[in-house]
Amino acid sequence: MKPNDSDPNQGEGDRKSARRYNRKLREFIAQGNVDPAAHEAEAYVEHEPDDAERAERAAKRGPRRGTKVSVDELVAKGRTVIDRVRPLVSRVVARARKRFTK
Repeated sequence: MKPNDSDPNQGEGDRKSARRYNRKLREFIAQGNVDPAAHEAEAYVEHEPDDAERAERAAKRGPRRGTKVSVDELVAKGRTVIDRVRPLVSRVVARARKRFTK
């Protein structure tokens, strides 16, 4: 039987836990337990907003890597795919042979 005092929106949108976390976070910050690096980052964002936005956009794009792939890399990737798929194909073929030989 469900308890009557529970919040109906518990689960992924757990409001009680979110409130408790936010309250404890505010207390943690108010006590001054924040790392100096966080204060430096805050000062950087406030004083250099354009540079910070540019860095954030670059970080969202992810690491830059060349799109060109060598032939050796393609062959190696193809071999690993074939090695992983081969057992699956052999099981499917064995099941089909078993079913259709009856």
